[in-house]
Amino acid sequence: MSAPKTPLLNRLHAAQDLSRSQRQIADCLIANMNEAALWGVEELARKSHTCVATVVRFAKKLEYSGYLEMRKALVNAAKKNYGRGEQLFQAPTQASTTLLEVARRDVRNIETLVQSIQEPHLQRAVKLVREARLRVVLGDGVSALMAKQLAYLLVCLGLPVMEGNPVDFATQVGLLESRDLLVAISITPYTQETLDAAAYARKRGVPVLAFTDNLGSTLAKTATLALPIPGENLLFSHSLAAFGVIAHAIATTIASQSPEKFLSKLRDEERVAQQKFARS
Repeated sequence: MSAPKTPLLNRLHAAQDLSRSQRQIADCLIANMNEAALWGVEELARKSHTCVATVVRFAKKLEYSGYLEMRKALVNAAKKNYGRGEQLFQAPTQASTTLLEVARRDVRNIETLVQSIQEPHLQRAVKLVREARLRVVLGDGVSALMAKQLAYLLVCLGLPVMEGNPVDFATQVGLLESRDLLVAISITPYTQETLDAAAYARKRGVPVLAFTDNLGSTLAKTATLALPIPGENLLFSHSLAAFGVIAHAIATTIASQSPEKFLSKLRDEERVAQQKFARS
């Protein structure tokens, strides 16, 4: 069997129906992409708290012929990531060259996103957002910026939505019922308040739509549905580009399902807000 054309990291994020042991291997590889290229099959089994046979089955699950072929993919990924990691803060000196590098990385983030999300999952996310009575969108740090962007798009659609406040996530989640929706956003390092809010929502029977950088994370495991948000960039942060794409995709899909309703709302808003706009 030839190695799959899709990069290993994409395969790890997109892998479905993994057993608990296989998920441990995936999480271990995602967290140690560079170091894992140096491990033999026995060491990967030890690091992931599994066994050699499970590692081999996992490699075949990713459509490699066996561990050696998967390790070759690990080596290739490490060669690319190592150089980038060593030069993470060494952006090109010319602003225009930096612009190109930032754009290149975000294009790769978006490509990873598109390859990782399957149509049924995206349709399910659209349905959760569209059919909820009320939506609370929360996140902290850079995740709060993502929450604000998604909340803005949903408001544009005329959907009732609240932006969560990290100071009082629990109280805001306490307002929700089973017909509502919590949208929780968190990336490494995960914010405990966001994880607690998601767990509290599920305990109350409230659906949770999660956006996270690792589908094996605690938040993803807690959620009703979790979608990945790749975000590699030159800073020690998380790029917003891929999340912006998926947020707009969800909002646009909802709008396209009821175009007349959406356009009518826009016309009403324009009439109300016309006085505040400057004349050109």
